[in-house]
This record gives sequence, C-alpha cells and structure tokens, in this order.
Amino acid sequence: MPSNIIGYLHGHDSSACLVQDGRVVAFIEEERLIRQKHAVGIFPVRAIEGCLKQGGITLADVDCFAFGYDAPRFDNGEIAAFYDKTNETYPPDPGTKGWQQLNLKRHSSKVLSDRLHSELRRYFGTGSDIPLEYFPHHESHAHATFHYSGFDESLILIVDGSGDHQCTTIWKGSGNEIELLYEINIPHSLGWFYSAITEFLGFEAYDGEYKVMGLAPLGKPNADIRAKLQQVLHPGPSQFDYVLNRDYIHNGKHSYSTRFTDELADLLGLPPRAEKGKIEQIHMDIAFEAQQLLEDSVFRLLKHFRETTGLKHLTIGGGVGQNVKLNGRIRESGMFDDISIFPIPSDSGTATGAALGVYQRKTGKVVRDRLRDLYWGPSYSDEQIEHELKTCRLTAQRPQNLVATVADMLAGGKILGWFQGEMEAGARALGHRSILADPRHASGRDRVNEAIKYREIWRPFCPSMTADALERFATHPAYDPFMITAFTATDEAKKLLPAVIHVDGTMRVQIVEEDTNPLFYQLLREFERKAGVSVLLNTSFNIKGEPIVCTPRDAIRTFYSTGLDALVLGPYLLTKSAA
Repeated sequence: MPSNIIGYLHGHDSSACLVQDGRVVAFIEEERLIRQKHAVGIFPVRAIEGCLKQGGITLADVDCFAFGYDAPRFDNGEIAAFYDKTNETYPPDPGTKGWQQLNLKRHSSKVLSDRLHSELRRYFGTGSDIPLEYFPHHESHAHATFHYSGFDESLILIVDGSGDHQCTTIWKGSGNEIELLYEINIPHSLGWFYSAITEFLGFEAYDGEYKVMGLAPLGKPNADIRAKLQQVLHPGPSQFDYVLNRDYIHNGKHSYSTRFTDELADLLGLPPRAEKGKIEQIHMDIAFEAQQLLEDSVFRLLKHFRETTGLKHLTIGGGVGQNVKLNGRIRESGMFDDISIFPIPSDSGTATGAALGVYQRKTGKVVRDRLRDLYWGPSYSDEQIEHELKTCRLTAQRPQNLVATVADMLAGGKILGWFQGEMEAGARALGHRSILADPRHASGRDRVNEAIKYREIWRPFCPSMTADALERFATHPAYDPFMITAFTATDEAKKLLPAVIHVDGTMRVQIVEEDTNPLFYQLLREFERKAGVSVLLNTSFNIKGEPIVCTPRDAIRTFYSTGLDALVLGPYLLTKSAA
C-alpha cells in the first residue's frame, strides 16, 4: 500500500494537500470550493475531500494527517515560557497578551486533534482513529522550498509574520537534511512590519500586501519618511540582523488598526489612509520606502550568510516570499548562482511542507525534484463541461482548431476567460484558470482592470511567455514558471509589451513549457505567428474580492458578470452577442 499523508492548514487561507509516497499529488485551497476568499477560520474539510478524490483513495487509506505547528511545545510549556521571557523584555499591552493566550490554546495538540476529528466525523462520519502529526511551522516552510528546489545544497530563507515563536529563519539544506543556522523571534517580524504599512495605507493585512508592492514603484525616495520608518525597523546589534520597534506595531493604543499603534501615525505625521480615501503622493512614498526597508533588511541577512556559509544557491519560503520585487532584486544581484522560491510560500503552503516533513520523519525517505508546475487542483472532463453548459441552457461552439480561433480573437483585441485542465495551486493563474489579453496594447490592460477585474488601475498585470521570449524581453532571464519573480524588461519589451510592464520597468513572468502545459504553449506559439510575440497578458480568472474560479459553473458565472468577450471551457467556446 502506498503511503498517504494529508497535510492541512486551518486558519487564514485554509488548505489541504495529499502526499503519496513522498510526492504531492493534490493541493486545494478551501476558498476555491466555498467561494469565500481566504476561507478565514473555515476548516478545510472540502479541500480534504477533494484531495482524497484526486488521489483515488478514501479516508480509510490515510495513514495520518500533518499540521504545520509544533503543538508539543505549546503543550509542554516551552512556548508559554518563551512568551513570559519575551514579556519581561517587551512588556505587553492587553491585546498582545490576549493574542499569546489565544495561541497557547488554539495550537495545543488537544484542541487541534479534537477539531480535526470532530470535523472528519461531522463530514465523513468516520476518521476519529486517524492520527495527527505535528511539524514545526518554519521547518514546514523550509521543507517545502528545499524539497522542490532541485538543489543538492542551498541556503534557505524563511520570512513571514510568525510561526511557533519564529519570524525569520536561516537554514542550510544539504542532501536530505536541513539545519537551522539562525533565527529571529517574536516580536521582530518583517511580515508584521509590512502588514502594518499595508493597513496604514488603507488596505487589508494578509490580503493587500501585494497592493503595497505594486504601489511602491509609483513612489519616490523620501528622506523624511525613510528616517521615520527606520525608527520602526532598523539594523540589530549584530548589524546584519534587524530589530522591529514594537511600540509602533503592538504596544500601545490602536485607534485605527490592530496591526499598528497610534504612535506610527504620530511618527509619520499624518492619519492612516481610509480604505476609500484618495491615494496621494505621500502614500506612494511610504510604500516606496517601506519596500526599500524590507529589501535592505533581507539583503543584510543574505549577504552575511552567503559570506559565512559559502553556499551558492538560495531557496525562499514564508509569506514574505510572495514579494516578487524583493525576489527579483535578489536574483538580479548575482549574490547567488541560482535561487528557487516555493510558489506557495504563504501559510497555506505549510500543508505541503508539514506533510513532506512528516513523511521523511516516518520513513527516512525523501523524493526531491525541481518543481516545474503547480497543476495540483481539480479538473473537469469534456463531458462534465458539456453537461454544465446544457444545465445552464447555453449553446457553445466547438471549434475545429481551438488554438487558431482563440489566437485570432486575442490578436483582434478580444479578452477571454481560459479554463483548462487541473486548477493551479497557489495565488497565481498559470494558464489553466486565466484571463488572457493581447500584451501589445495598454488599452487592453486598462479594459481588463476597469470592466473585468474591477480593481485599482495602477496595479500591474503579468505576462506568460515562452522561454525564448524571456531571453528576448528580460535583461537577466532565469527559470520561473510561477510568476514569483519580477524581471527587468528590455527596451524592446517596454516598446512592444506595454500592457505587462510596470511603471518601474519590471514584469512578473510565467515561463510556459510545452511538456507541462502543451495547449497553452501552442496558444502562445500561434499568437506569435499572428502578432510577432509569444507573450500573452495573463491574470487570474476572478473578479475583485473573489477567489480564482474552480469549476465550469464558476467560470460561466464570472464570464456573464464581467466584460469578458469570450470564454474557453475545455474544447468549447462561448461568446457574447453584440448589444
């Protein structure tokens, strides 16, 4: 019998994955199934059911569940003792103390085990006898990113808000083992710093950080803002590390947000931006300086450990690993020969790392590869799609040459929904649940923003392209099939591809390969024959505030509620009649 381990996260971005004999065969975020973005606090029982279905197994075949927190340390008093010691140095306000007490309760093994087994009983009617294994949070991130890096040896950087007691960790991966080299603990969190800035600028923490990252290039250097933010986040006693001044984040009055105190507003000399308030130049400058400060803090750490360890490769995980601007700067710095970033670096990805770590701990075995695709979600047959079309009383075409038809439409300025194969895991659409447009015209970008995505006009879109196109259009091309790195565009790219180049001259790229996504690759090549570039604007198939579509019905509903011109569902093509 094969080994079957289900890793899961219950919290923000609840998710589940199935690891069979050391390989991930399914990964699903609960939000995609219930249509509630981030699925905060919702137990991922439907995602678990989906993973069982994709793996061809039942709940009775599961050897154990895995959860990416170190529950035994919450049970035996170690985390409580850590909090007590931290509180001696940094006396907590009531909110911080309450957060600590909540953590001690919700991450205890009894609470976690009871919740898992009650949810399994309620949904499946069975499952109480399946054991639950625990794996440290940052180590879960580290296992996922090193496991799928393809490197025999690397430095591993994990940066997030917090997990167990850690906020930033540096590891050495070698062979089948990882070793902790350095840690920065609560309350010194780069993730919390960036989330505080996110909410100060009027966005929602743990959702709007990418908006801050997109806004930053519109800002400009501001020495006054820089000096003030350096009072919040600055180098630590070792100079290569950093210290977060918690008085601006946690310890004090919170009139505006739980993510920052009133002292931050006093320091910056202006009130936080209201959610619907106008974005002024000062807000752009704050985003610019916060992004720069984040990057500088990470660079000091990496420079030190690159020099002291001699390791030439880098892998990155943790929620801050979603910062594509930071990732691009690291890559283009030349500090490392190669870098690999786990493309689900947020906490939802710990479902994967915990399951892989538990598999190694139980079996002593590791199956390690360079990750090349993320098509780990549900798929739907042509017959299922046809049934859904009939149920919705829709008549669709089935073009003899789908790729040529779609390429013609895109070259003619049409904007399409593209629904194919297995749903992507993670935050990015990678050519299976995508909205596609011609990248050669900025007007198409603006229409996608205004009539389809309903989002801020200044936010950038990403290009999907072939590897040879990346060689042509990026100044420092490198392998990235996951839109996890920002590349500096060439002058030719800026001229030919204005819809996918951000104001700072960068682009967040997905390389499309023929063997991992043959139909999307064929579409890029056909578009090249018609338009001269094997590049398409690719954004996630959803509208603002909703998760990426999962099912054919999700796609149909989104199609008819937006300004999309056409929808491709497997081999079928739906168009809207002209009004």
